[in-house]
Amino acid sequence: MTLGLEYHRQIFAELLSADGLLILARGLGLRRILCNFLKLHADPKNLVLLINTETDEEQQIREELNCLGCNKPGLKVINNETSVSERTEVYLSGGILSVTSRILVVDLLTKRIPTHLITGILVNHAHKITELSLEAFILRLFREENKEGFIKAFSDSPESFTTGFAPLEKTLKLLFLRKVYLWPRFHVAIKESLEDSKAEVIELQQSLTKNMEDIQNAIIDCIQACLSELKRSNPTIDVDSFTVENALFKSFDVIVRKQLDPIWHRVSYKTKQLVGDLKTLRRLISYLVNYDCVTFNSFLETILASNSPTANIGKNITQSPWLFTDASDTLFTTAKSRVYKIQEGRNERANRALPPNMVPVLEELPKWQLLRSILTEIGSETIKANLQCTILILVENERTCAQLKSYLDSLTDEPSDEPSPMLLKLLKNYFHWKRGIARVSGGVPEKQYQSKAPVPQNDASQRSAPSNKRRRVRGGAKPNPVPRSVVEKVERELSELSASVNNDQIDHISNALTLMEEDEEFDIESFSTYFGLVSKPHIMIRPYKGEADARMLEDLQPEYIIMYDPNPTFIRQTEVFKALHPDSMLRVYFFIYDNSVEEQRYLSLIRKEKDAFERLIHEKSIMALPSESTMTQPQNDTLLETLNSRIAGGAVQSAASQVIVDLREFRSSLPSILHAHKLKIIPCTLEVGDYILSPTMCVERKSISDLIGSLNSGRLYTQAEAMSVHYKVPILLIEFDESKSFSLQSLGEMKSDIGLNDLSSKLVLLTIHFPKLRLIWSSSPHATAKIFEDLKKNHDEPDIHKAMTVGVESVSEINSSYSITPQDVLRSLPGITSKNYRFVMSQVENIQELSEMSLERLQKLIGDAPGKELHDFFRKTL
Repeated sequence: MTLGLEYHRQIFAELLSADGLLILARGLGLRRILCNFLKLHADPKNLVLLINTETDEEQQIREELNCLGCNKPGLKVINNETSVSERTEVYLSGGILSVTSRILVVDLLTKRIPTHLITGILVNHAHKITELSLEAFILRLFREENKEGFIKAFSDSPESFTTGFAPLEKTLKLLFLRKVYLWPRFHVAIKESLEDSKAEVIELQQSLTKNMEDIQNAIIDCIQACLSELKRSNPTIDVDSFTVENALFKSFDVIVRKQLDPIWHRVSYKTKQLVGDLKTLRRLISYLVNYDCVTFNSFLETILASNSPTANIGKNITQSPWLFTDASDTLFTTAKSRVYKIQEGRNERANRALPPNMVPVLEELPKWQLLRSILTEIGSETIKANLQCTILILVENERTCAQLKSYLDSLTDEPSDEPSPMLLKLLKNYFHWKRGIARVSGGVPEKQYQSKAPVPQNDASQRSAPSNKRRRVRGGAKPNPVPRSVVEKVERELSELSASVNNDQIDHISNALTLMEEDEEFDIESFSTYFGLVSKPHIMIRPYKGEADARMLEDLQPEYIIMYDPNPTFIRQTEVFKALHPDSMLRVYFFIYDNSVEEQRYLSLIRKEKDAFERLIHEKSIMALPSESTMTQPQNDTLLETLNSRIAGGAVQSAASQVIVDLREFRSSLPSILHAHKLKIIPCTLEVGDYILSPTMCVERKSISDLIGSLNSGRLYTQAEAMSVHYKVPILLIEFDESKSFSLQSLGEMKSDIGLNDLSSKLVLLTIHFPKLRLIWSSSPHATAKIFEDLKKNHDEPDIHKAMTVGVESVSEINSSYSITPQDVLRSLPGITSKNYRFVMSQVENIQELSEMSLERLQKLIGDAPGKELHDFFRKTL
């Protein structure tokens, strides 16, 4: 992992000479540069922090540092399993540390880490830094007390810096940096380094089958129809990015939600359904080239089952509109024809486990035959040369790994026109699985169905579609109920086929290849053991793993690489590997479907990265950044807010307001925003509440999802009870997401009548049970910070020691001024808990006074239910 290429050394020298943000094209060795910076500072005299790194990535970086000879002690990791005393000791020992962001924020606020001794901070995945992220909070705290330490940021995602207004400039300000280093693939130094020694690359463009082409075109037509309807239904939003090309990527979901989230409460159910349909169709177009014909058809049938009328009885759910297009008819019919066909009058069975009249077609993926021919070719070459080589097959995901392993294991030495044994086994399991889907589609009894939704008793194929589901036709012709009849025809035919299979013939079929188990959790150890070396020459099938693939190439040193699925990042990694090892004999086979969505997606990825770099180069030339002295000085934007005109001369108020924050709240962005509003943050563990604003004011913050979960579990009732007992002003803060609508329920979710299980009903019951509880609605974390500032005016500052003791259960913290025996008696009384007994002792002189209290005073003291329980106990006759 040394810097063996010239452009690596140039990048390292640039970033070493001056702090900045490095944006490098994917696959060109970003981790190699990061690890060399870590190695450079791996000295106990230094204290260098690595932030924004996931756990699995930390392990990979440690292994690469070991290869560089940096293993004593190497990269030290601090996470939630590291105790406070251990963290302090590790900080003082120096070296290179990877610290969880939430822990580092708390340690910086509590001065547990010597900020002035930090040599510098390395920011990984800098494109993920936002104004509300903990990493931006960390860098702000670091720069407030340490003006000399370095900050170096790394990113390999140029597209992330091109969305929004001046995103690069904003990111640099958050990172406290003024320089950006751009290194695209078309950089002159990179081109010279990689073109000196090229690997032998054989590009194999495989054509789709006629059925696959028809399915692909049908899915694209369905996507186009959904996009057109989405644009028509929402004319007020920006639809320039709503294109078929963008809809092929996962990032399209983010684009759509970013446009619709602010008005989500006003969006119709149809629009929400279209957003979900686009996600489903994108998955379909990926599954077409990745899944075998049986599994792909099964996935289509799950969509049919979930949209069948009987599956949605009693639910306010309508069928997806794209199912009623002619393209969907082509999609379902063609997908079925790839699996089997029906021959009327055929009595003999093609297979005992299959229904009569059914002839299996089982169309194989075109890449399977291509892979088989390439492996045969490589095998012949190695046998002639008497060589032992390693063949590395790279695929998109773990499921494709399992699929290829099963296919290769089922191959015979002699080519055959018979269907693959793997596909036959999947087909047998398919009919076994189909019986369960039939129950889902027709699981509601006929009488129940009729009672809830009366329909005519004639045959389903003769029914006309409802008026709101009929397709428009040109002219005055009567509309045909084709889409619904097609769905019903497919359902009826499959039900008949599944019913014709003898149960005894199905029971013996193994369930190891059940069609619906592709989403099982992936275990890398068992995978490596099971899918290791399948034959000689050694064949290894492996999914793409991003930056970890560079280390894998160094370890395996393969002679042949087969890229079953196209991946631009891995192509560049092979270029770097070949440039570092010019004497190695490396041949790369590149598979791609010709004139397919797979090819379009691959070319779009390359083009988008190139366009992103060109835009960044332009933005770098025109952006304006504050001077270095201004960036290192704490901002004084709130000076006017601290002026008090009631004080003579408008003197500035001296002490900053402080807020006690529970440690668990640092998962949210609110503490960072409060700090930006010049509020002093004091982190500690609180048993009652999330934020303490004053000795009498306690706040429990709830997001919408947390509010719903807390109300359903009853946790919020306990929290409100504890706040009402210990604080004079208990507050429930309901905070909304800034990017989403400030609405608890959308208009479509409003009902004519309100039930006991509705969210509004539960909130009303909560306020009735706890009259002291105040509800505050906040539209965003920024609005919450301003609310806190207003609430703290004319109130005393909270005491951290008292806040920490509220609700504590530890007996060791009992004040010695109280007698131990009466305490034991008090705690044994009903209604008295470990969270309220200390408060009772501070309000009542002795147990006799407590027993003589009225019901109203007891309920005011410890709550309604506990007060009544204690009052009844004292007045119970023996």
